[in-house]
Amino acid sequence: MYVMLPNFIIAGAPKAGTTSLYYYLSAHPQVFMSTPKEVNFFSSEEIESQSLYYNDFKVKSRSEYEKLFDTVTNEKAVGEGSVSYLFYPDTPLKIKGCLPEIKIIIMLRDPLSRGFSHYLMDHRLGLVDLSYDVIVRQDSEHEKQHLYYQQYVELGLYYKQVKRYFDAFGRESVKIYLQEDLQNNTEKVIHDLYAFLGIDHSYNPDLSGKHNVFSMPKNKLIHKLYAVHTIRRLSSKLFPERLKKTIKNLLFERGCKPVLSTEIRDCLIDIYSEDVQMLEKLIGRDLSSWCQRKHDE
Repeated sequence: MYVMLPNFIIAGAPKAGTTSLYYYLSAHPQVFMSTPKEVNFFSSEEIESQSLYYNDFKVKSRSEYEKLFDTVTNEKAVGEGSVSYLFYPDTPLKIKGCLPEIKIIIMLRDPLSRGFSHYLMDHRLGLVDLSYDVIVRQDSEHEKQHLYYQQYVELGLYYKQVKRYFDAFGRESVKIYLQEDLQNNTEKVIHDLYAFLGIDHSYNPDLSGKHNVFSMPKNKLIHKLYAVHTIRRLSSKLFPERLKKTIKNLLFERGCKPVLSTEIRDCLIDIYSEDVQMLEKLIGRDLSSWCQRKHDE
C-alpha cells in the first residue's frame, strides 16, 4: 500500500512559535499533520547518542515513520514538526535522502528570549536543576552542564543551522519566519505559509487561541508533582484534552515572567552578536533588535 509521506517539515527552532504553526496548519482542511507533532525521526540517533534528558517521542524506523501518515486521505500538504531537526548538522542531508522534494519551514526567535524561555519551561518540568546564570557562564561541573548549555545557548546560534538547510534544499524550498512576525501579523504569516505549501491560502483558521504560553505552578508542591515525568505522562493519557486544559488552569497561573539580568543579557549578546550579523545577511532581515543592550535603548 502506498503511503503519502510528508511534503513539508517544520524544522525548528524550539520555543519560537512552532506549536502555534502546528495548530494553524492542522486546522486547514487540505493539511494533514502527524500526531504527535514531534516525531524526531531524522534526529533520533543524535538525541540518543547524547543521552539527552528529554523523554520525547522518537520514531526509529522507516516503517514506524510511514505508519504516522497511513491515514492521509486527500490532503495536499502532509507534514510533521520536530524542532530537534534544526540543530544537528547531519539532519538536513538525512531528510534530503529520504524526502528530496520536501519543503522546510523554520521559525526563529530572538536567541536571548528563546534560550531563557526554553530554560524556564524545562525548569518547570523538573528537567534542569542549575540556575540560568550558572549555565550561561559555564561555571558548573554538573554532569549535564554541556547539555544545558547546548539547549539554552547553542541552539540560538542560528547561522550555520539555517545555512545547512539552504545548502541542502535551496532557498526556494526553505521558508523562514520570525516569531515576532507571527505575533504581530498572524493572519498575514499564516496566509503566506498556506501559499508556500500550495494550498488554499484564503482559508481563515481560528487565531483566537494561544499555544504554549508561559505559566508557573501555583505552589511548590504542584511544581514537585508536575516535575515527575510519570505523573505528567499518566495525566496526559487519562484525561481528555478539554479536561487537561481545565486542570492546568486550576494548578498553574500566568504570573509575571522572570526577566534576564542586565549582566547575563550582556554576556549572551557577546555570545550571539557575530552570529546574528551573519544571519541578517543570510536571510536578508534586520535583526539588530535581537542584540540590543538595555543601556542602548
